[in-house]
Amino acid sequence: MSNNYWNQQPENNNGSHNNGSPRSGSLVRNYSDQTVQAPPQYSPFMDQTPQGGSPSQYSPIPPVNTPQQQEWPAPQAWPTPSFFGNAMQTVRRWTGKMAAARGVNVDQDPLILYRPTTPLPVLAPRSKPWKRSHSVRVAMQMRHRRERWKQGRPTGQRIAIISVTIFALLLVIILSSGAASGYAYYQSQLPRLQVLANSQIEQSTRIYDRNGNLLYVAYDNKTGRGTPVSFKYIPEVMQDAMIAAEDHTFWINSGIDPQGILRAATEYSSSGTVQSGGSTITQQVIKNLTHDTQVTLQRKIPEAALAIGLTQQYPKWKILEMYFNISPFGAQELGVDAAAEDYFGLNPKCNQKFECIPAIAYLGLSNKNNPKAKPYLLALARASLLAGMPQNPVSYDPTLGKANKGFALARQDYVLQQMLALNMHINTALGDQTIDNGPITPDIIQQVEALTKKMKFPGFKYVKNAPHFVDWVTSQVETTLGNGDESKGVYQFLTGGFNIRTTIDSNLENYVENNVRHHLRDQEYQIFVGDYGPLNIVHNVNDSAVVVMNAKTGEVLAMDGSADYNSTVPQIAGNVNAALALRQPGSSFKPIVYATAFQMGWYPGIVLPDKKTYFPNNTPTGADINTATYHPTDYGGGYHNLNSNIVLDIANSFNIPAIKALEFAGFDNVLNMARRFGITDIDRDVAIYNLQHHSHINVEQYVTSSFAIGTAGVSLLQMVGAYQVFANQGARIPPQSVLDIWDNYGHNLYHYNPKASQVISQQIAFLISSILSNNQARAIEFAGDNVLTMQDWDDRPVAAKTGTTDNFQDNWTIGYTPDLVVGVWSGNANGAYMTNGVVGITGAAPIWHDVIEYASGKCDQGCGDIKFPADPFVQPTGGVNPVILQSVNTVNGLAGNGYSSLMLDSDIPQQSGFTIKSGKGNSTPTPTPTP
Repeated sequence: MSNNYWNQQPENNNGSHNNGSPRSGSLVRNYSDQTVQAPPQYSPFMDQTPQGGSPSQYSPIPPVNTPQQQEWPAPQAWPTPSFFGNAMQTVRRWTGKMAAARGVNVDQDPLILYRPTTPLPVLAPRSKPWKRSHSVRVAMQMRHRRERWKQGRPTGQRIAIISVTIFALLLVIILSSGAASGYAYYQSQLPRLQVLANSQIEQSTRIYDRNGNLLYVAYDNKTGRGTPVSFKYIPEVMQDAMIAAEDHTFWINSGIDPQGILRAATEYSSSGTVQSGGSTITQQVIKNLTHDTQVTLQRKIPEAALAIGLTQQYPKWKILEMYFNISPFGAQELGVDAAAEDYFGLNPKCNQKFECIPAIAYLGLSNKNNPKAKPYLLALARASLLAGMPQNPVSYDPTLGKANKGFALARQDYVLQQMLALNMHINTALGDQTIDNGPITPDIIQQVEALTKKMKFPGFKYVKNAPHFVDWVTSQVETTLGNGDESKGVYQFLTGGFNIRTTIDSNLENYVENNVRHHLRDQEYQIFVGDYGPLNIVHNVNDSAVVVMNAKTGEVLAMDGSADYNSTVPQIAGNVNAALALRQPGSSFKPIVYATAFQMGWYPGIVLPDKKTYFPNNTPTGADINTATYHPTDYGGGYHNLNSNIVLDIANSFNIPAIKALEFAGFDNVLNMARRFGITDIDRDVAIYNLQHHSHINVEQYVTSSFAIGTAGVSLLQMVGAYQVFANQGARIPPQSVLDIWDNYGHNLYHYNPKASQVISQQIAFLISSILSNNQARAIEFAGDNVLTMQDWDDRPVAAKTGTTDNFQDNWTIGYTPDLVVGVWSGNANGAYMTNGVVGITGAAPIWHDVIEYASGKCDQGCGDIKFPADPFVQPTGGVNPVILQSVNTVNGLAGNGYSSLMLDSDIPQQSGFTIKSGKGNSTPTPTPTP
């Protein structure tokens, strides 16, 4: 079964479910029924029916307002009830757990433990304290019951019960009534009670891809995984099992159980162990909320007082819901729903808004581990096993080993025996509904225990798909939750119960990760270097990073930060996300330099010769020009010595022309243009340098003229974001990782709405795209290698630029269509040099080529929703200042007739720039070499 929480379907279900009609009962029951909210209607994500049945057979919650006839079981011989079992059964059958048990609404969100719809009750004045009415009520109840106890009970048992009753009355009076000091103490604890009862329940955060596939579950290791559930989704058999295990009198006690305390003391004195426990469920709720587990009188007294107060102020169903959500059910399972998922392989079913029917609702659902079990027996087996765990979560965790499973089974037997003693029936309905499958009998217990012994407990399956992307998203969310401080947002992220739907596509991500490993480690012919590799062995290229982005929305569709996330090899350093690391982008930075020059009046036909040139960089007067000036060469050393124009300069990555463009545009203007494109890493790179070297230099002092050829550190993510501006006709949308954030109850906390800002004109963006998509212009440097095109597929327009840094440390290819941007970095995580002439077209371009074609739609199956059309780059020919084709001369690219160049209508050259020779009134140009 896939980890898809949006559309997880049960593998099989042979159970029946309640039809929704209320049980017959008193006016209290009828009144309470009016306040119960109906369960949510199924969405298309929930309404897929397993084979072999209709939706009504399998839905854990019946359709709303669909009356059907209830088939009652045949009359049976009922076992002789015990006192508390009889009282509990009577209360539940007469009133549906009473008004106190149900309260006014059983559909409160468990996200907040309780939000009263009316103001909390105010304590009565001292003249009429609540303690009196409570004491009188307890006394009257006991007097009426005393008559029923006289028949059929031994004298010793009656004496013991009377003693326990007296002890209970004394304890209640001491803690909650009686002396003024007791009343004052209770009042002092009331604010603390309200804070505790409205505490946030710790719950796991889940990260999904754009299609709802689970990528990662984040949780606090100190508390464990947990997803709170509403009372209406907890099966009645689960409720009964827990009450039998922990608190027989839960539905009728005042928050404490003196008889339970005495019973626990008796067990401990006789055997040295306690199976039933001395604390009520309500007391355990208080203990779990305060996280105070010390067994001391100093804790027990306030705990008892708070338990009584909790019972007075909140309905019983809410207290039980709290208990199920905040109690540990294993070594790393917080709450009953996490246990149902981990131990039984059950899964919730959620719609797109993450409104979920939790896993615990499917307690009787058979799966591959229990394919033929009867649903009601399976539900009882699972419920009785779970109910025993909170007493000792680690020892009873069946996933921790054979011994633990044995302890859990022994504890389960105790729970089942208690259910038998309390005359409980197997009620498989949810919440407060009823589907009676008959009483629990010794034969039923034998069947259930035999069934449990055969169970396999898969445990929590750790998953972290797209790990680098997940880490990036986690960091962003934690920083946001911490108001800019990531460390302050960690706890909120781990316990906030967020459902984060991200931008990534799992199909594309898997393809990217596999493709990176393929090109680095498998043999394939490389035209530019003339060998078969593999790259990691022959050329020492061990690592790569890839980012894929939707050019129209900024959504990051894939992010692979290394060749192997789990590798500790220094050349790979898997946990380091190379997509976010500062690397020199080399020639891939040049389009930003030229875009700045175009913004200032240049155009692609301007001639910038690729010849040796000396750039002073504040060289002192009289210094040796060869040692004190900056005069870089092209790839391989030397120069092409061509009177080339900008089209050829960019396409073939000539260095000298790029530096000349920087000198024309101005260093600060190019730097500001980079910032407008979203590149802030350059400033971060300089800040890191200053911190490490205790200096205070600026960007220009840090990189000087080499800035033009990409020597400042920039991350792959920001470079892809910059190219997105060119792809999107000059409009920038920052890289985006999250589409929606929901809580566990259908509340949308965040939704992404793309907003673009125009940072360059459409005309300038088109001029750059026209150059980067001109494969013919690359022939000088890359003749015969079409890896930067899609000629092998549908030959759609695509723009691309490679880059390689000094000493072959960094290898880049970044390219785009009008809809999609893909960037690839290759090299070594530790900065080790690549060998044997590897440049961008060899190390990064093959990965880039495969990924951009796949993401564009070249895939046989599994493309998901990331299939893009073959849109062309649109030339702005209308409106103000359109892009036109104009003839220019071949000497400098100014006015003349030599070749045609794209340019803005406002940039048409008015002069040729030729030197004028005088003589006989004639003007002639100097000789002009052709590029």
